[in-house]
Order: sequence, then structure tokens, then C-alpha cells
Amino acid sequence: MEDISRLGMEFGQHVHKLTYDLLLSKLVPKSLSEMERGIREMLVKLGNFLLTSWLALQNDRYPPETITCRCGATARYREMREGVLFTLFGRVTYRRAYYLCNSCHQGTYPLDERLGLRPGELSAELEGLSAMTGAQLPFGQGSDLFERLTLVSISPQSMDKATQAMGTEMEKVEAEWIAISQDTDEPLRQEREEVPPKRLYGALDATKVHTDEQRDPTDKGWRDLKIGAWFETEALPPAEPDQEWDIEARNITYFCDIQGAEGFGNLLWATGFQRRAHRAKELIFLGDGAEWIWNLVEHHYPQAVQVVDWFHAVEHLTPVAALAGQTLEERALWLQRARDDLWHGRIDRVIAACTALATPGCKDEVAQKAVIYFTNNRRRMDYPTYRVKGYQIGSGTVESGCKQIGMQRLKVPGATWSKEGARKVAKARAALLSNQWDMLTARRVYLSLAA
Repeated sequence: MEDISRLGMEFGQHVHKLTYDLLLSKLVPKSLSEMERGIREMLVKLGNFLLTSWLALQNDRYPPETITCRCGATARYREMREGVLFTLFGRVTYRRAYYLCNSCHQGTYPLDERLGLRPGELSAELEGLSAMTGAQLPFGQGSDLFERLTLVSISPQSMDKATQAMGTEMEKVEAEWIAISQDTDEPLRQEREEVPPKRLYGALDATKVHTDEQRDPTDKGWRDLKIGAWFETEALPPAEPDQEWDIEARNITYFCDIQGAEGFGNLLWATGFQRRAHRAKELIFLGDGAEWIWNLVEHHYPQAVQVVDWFHAVEHLTPVAALAGQTLEERALWLQRARDDLWHGRIDRVIAACTALATPGCKDEVAQKAVIYFTNNRRRMDYPTYRVKGYQIGSGTVESGCKQIGMQRLKVPGATWSKEGARKVAKARAALLSNQWDMLTARRVYLSLAA
């Protein structure tokens, strides 16, 4: 109590001095903005004083001579040592007891372990907020914005490191999910204790990311960032293709990686296991028709209804229409007829219309490509049945993920990523978009205990 009373008096004196200095230096301020900034700067200084004082109160006046080491042996008190923390209130210096174990010869700071302190590094709170900024903005822009908002300076390099740390943590979470999904007892527990989803949607897509990993002389370093989404919706598809489309997706979980299809399939299964996809009464998968997508769905979720995204299907008709006549009116009429046939599930007519314009034996010609595309995906284009059942037939949710993760964050002008850097920042952003950020920051609070 004496220490608290003494610090209380010191705090009062500190507040008085800071307030006096502020008012004296800005007795006639130029603007309200100057007044607001002055008060913010004072509050940061007060926060620094309070945090330093609060940390000081955590030390015993007389540290115990011995403690139990992590190895189980006895560690002995050696001395009080100084540490430096980088926090939301700036640089903080503190002192704490240091113990050394004669058995394993490892030193330990009980206070650091109890509070999750990270001497010489960003505090967990500062790391989490700077990483959240870095997951949304290029690190240079993010660093400038962060300092303006918090009055705490974080270099672009430190923001990069913090963001990648969150991506690494998400990678660890995913590894745990993969292990759980392969536990033979877990499905039985789910069946006993949890209600399966009535209707769940899955969607897969990919976007390009520029990396510095060049695999051969012709390789420009572009890599596929595979992205998946799990979501729910009660919205109905439009009655006509020209009506407004609104998926109204909710409870969205994004996941992503730069790796081969087989490895990504493990992530697809594990994230789906978390969403109980394997037990859903109705599971609908949406994709653009890429072979790797349907191979993964067939392998991991053979019970799922497979739906080719309506807009991607229409895109395959547009270049063929350019071959359908001499005038714009003739081409537009061909496209409208083919589009109507596709909407109403008359896939044979669509294939026949494309075949009539194809050059036999020329697989690279647009009409022949369309014939192959619609033939291979015929069973995934039963749009009338899907609409009657109320299934969404557009993959806008995962495309939104590609835009928000790939386009908006990774494809910034001039950016060339290391493969690992791109993976980790992408995973951090996906976690943020999936409302998983609090889970990640909570896991990183007591990092020293897990070390």
C-alpha cells in the first residue's frame, strides 16, 4: 500500500507538471487541432508513466531466493536486471528479478513470463495493432498512418515483421486444424454434440501474386495464390439473369495459400471440418470450371453439389459471339440466344451453337475451347434446378476474397514479394477478413511462455 500511495503522489505531480507545461507552451493555440494534438501527446506521456509505474509494482520488494525452473529443478535469484519494452505508449524501461538454474543452466525472468513481456521487441498489443494495419495497407503507408493515429512510430520493416508474425500464427492454427480433422475420434464427438449446418457453401478460386522466386528463365515470378471461402446465405438467386445479384453472404471464412493442389486440399478439408462441411445437410460448391477445383471437391467432398459460376460460364460465350455474324446485331442475337439457353439449362443447344462456329481439330480456337468447357462442365450447369432449390449460382464471395486479399493488398504497384512473405501476409489478411484476428492476438499475448 505504501508503494501505491507513493506512486499515486508521483502520478499527481506528473499530471500537474505535464498539464502546466502543455498549457504554458500553448497558451494561445493556433487552432483546436493543435490543442487536440497537444492533449494526445500528453496522454501518451501519462500512459508511459503509468505503465512504467504499474510494472514496478509487479516486483516483490524482496524477491524469493529460489523458484522452480521450467525443467523442474531449482533456479536461484541472481540480480535485478533492466529490460526495454516497445509499447503503445512508447519505449518503456523496467526492472525485474533474474534467476539462473544450476541444472539446465537456463536463465529466466518470472515477471516476463507471467505478463508475456517481450524485452527488445514490440509488445503484444502494439504488434497486433501494427499487424492489423499492415494486413490492410502497404507497409510504408501503414507506418505513416499508424504514427498519425497513435503517435507511436513503427518502421515499415517492423510492421512487415508484425504482419508476417500474424500470418505465421494463422499457419500454426491451420496446422492444428489439419491435425484435428485427421483425428478419428473427432467426427464422432461432433456427431454426438453438435448440430450440422443446414446449408453451407464453399467456393475456390486463384489469383496471381508477383514473387521473387523465378523457377526458369521464362518465369516472371508470378505464383497462384489459391483462395477458398466458406459461407452461409439465405438469399435467393435472381429469377432472371439481368436482375440484381446480391449473395448476402454471412459467416464467411477465408483461407489461402501458395502451394500445390494436394497441399491446398488438406487446408480445404481442415477448414471445412471446422465449419462442419462434411456433415452439412446441403453442401454447395461454386467454382469457375478450373480442373484443379473440381478435382479437390470430388476428392474431399464427393457429396457436394457442384455449380459452375454463372458469370464465368457466360464469359466463355462472349468471344465465340464475335464469330457469329458479319454485323453487331447478328453477334448480339447469337449471344442472347446462347445465354438464354444456358440460363434455362439447355446445354446441348449451347454446345451445338459453339460447335457450328468451331474449326475442327483446332483446340486453341475460342469456339472449340467453349465446346470443351461446356461439355466438361455440363453436369455443373443445371441452373434451372439450382434456382428452384434456392441455390446461389454466383461465386462472388470467393472472388471478393481474391480482390481483397490478392488485388488490394498483394498486387500493390511495384510490389515483389518473397514467396513466404506473400503467403504470410495473405494469411494474416484472410484471418482479418474472417473475424479471426482476436483469436490470433490472444495466442500471441503469452508468447514467452510458449517459447
